[in-house]
Amino acid sequence: MNCVKCFKPIPDGSVFCMFCGTPQAPKPRSKKKRGNGQGTVFQLKNGKYIARCVLGYYTDDDGKKHVKRVSKVFAKKSDAIASLSSLKQTVERQKDITLHDLYDRYTNSKEYDGLSYSQRDKLGFAWNRWKELEFRGINTLTVADIETQIEKKTKSFYPAHDMKVLLSHLYKQAIKMEIAHVNKTENVDIPFDAPKAKRETWTQKEIDLLWSDYTDHPFTAYILIMCYAGLRFGELSAIKLADIHLEESYMIGGIKTEAGIDREIPIHDRIKPLIESIISNRKQKLLEMNEDNFYTAYWETIDRAGLRRLPPHTCRHYFFSRMTAEGIQGGVIAEVGGHASYLTTLKNYVRISLADKLKAVNQI
Repeated sequence: MNCVKCFKPIPDGSVFCMFCGTPQAPKPRSKKKRGNGQGTVFQLKNGKYIARCVLGYYTDDDGKKHVKRVSKVFAKKSDAIASLSSLKQTVERQKDITLHDLYDRYTNSKEYDGLSYSQRDKLGFAWNRWKELEFRGINTLTVADIETQIEKKTKSFYPAHDMKVLLSHLYKQAIKMEIAHVNKTENVDIPFDAPKAKRETWTQKEIDLLWSDYTDHPFTAYILIMCYAGLRFGELSAIKLADIHLEESYMIGGIKTEAGIDREIPIHDRIKPLIESIISNRKQKLLEMNEDNFYTAYWETIDRAGLRRLPPHTCRHYFFSRMTAEGIQGGVIAEVGGHASYLTTLKNYVRISLADKLKAVNQI
């Protein structure tokens, strides 16, 4: 046989090497003190000891997997080893992550950063209604628990809907972390019926009030442009100066559907001077204002001019309603407004006044 260290030949059965003195019997392997998942203890550079248990695994917004651990530092190794059992209990408790932790994770996500301030406010109000249960584990909630809390904290459809939407976001976070496997909000029934949309739009007299207000308040031009071009706020805010062709009287813009994106938007003769005045002081876009500032200025204008407090989307309703009242062909109206079908326009946007209905029946 050969020495295990110097490899020189030595007699079979030698306990030590006669040349270098190295013991020839292998060292017995120490028995493993802790099984898998029981945690580890190791020494830090400063001489202290850290006890650590794996809490679980999660995937971040970029798709990368990470290990989540719980750790505690001790001066003595014996104390670190003794703490492993309590750390393990912490792991078992936190395997079902709380609503509080999930809300914190969601509000620091890229998805949340992309929301408007108004959307964040709505979710913030919804969270206040969930706070009674913020330290409940997500997997301990039942559908009955969720419906009971919604019914307890709300009295109408939209606040209840916001609570359900927020909790759905939290479930998606837990599923991404592989802590939950089912989004229970999919089986939750809101205890209130959704209110029917009020089919309201502005009268011509109210539009005239906007024209009068525009004389001293340049911002009012944006509301008039939306009314005469049938634009949503998102479409107005996305139009670039390079997409405005005043000489040919059209703009390129649009959002949402295939029929609506990058469509030709005709520029009404009455708003052409308004657009020309605006773009003379702009660098890149027709509207260089964020959504919150726009809404603030919008409501100030509506109140000052004396119009009913109807939301910005009313501008689009007015546009379609007037086009229909003037007898424009349905296909043309749908094309101009970015709808694939005039039925969509008629169902969701056209508001026919009683006067127009009377005028129509009296033609028989």
